[in-house]
Amino acid sequence: MKQQAARVQRQGRIYRFTIAGNDYAAFIWQFGAQFRGRVEEHPQVPQCTGRTALAVRDALQQLLTEQAA
Repeated sequence: MKQQAARVQRQGRIYRFTIAGNDYAAFIWQFGAQFRGRVEEHPQVPQCTGRTALAVRDALQQLLTEQAA
């Protein structure tokens, strides 16, 4: 019997932004009453949670800005 890897598919939106000349894409999805998000291709940036998608985007931008400094 073959074992298959479990996959989770989330529906969300991509928010693109630029910090210090570098382009980033944040994937943000709704999880219950809250929103969660992560920066694509940057696993060192932790996942963020917030009340709105824009709050999550701003938190991710803040983390990237702190790491860039």
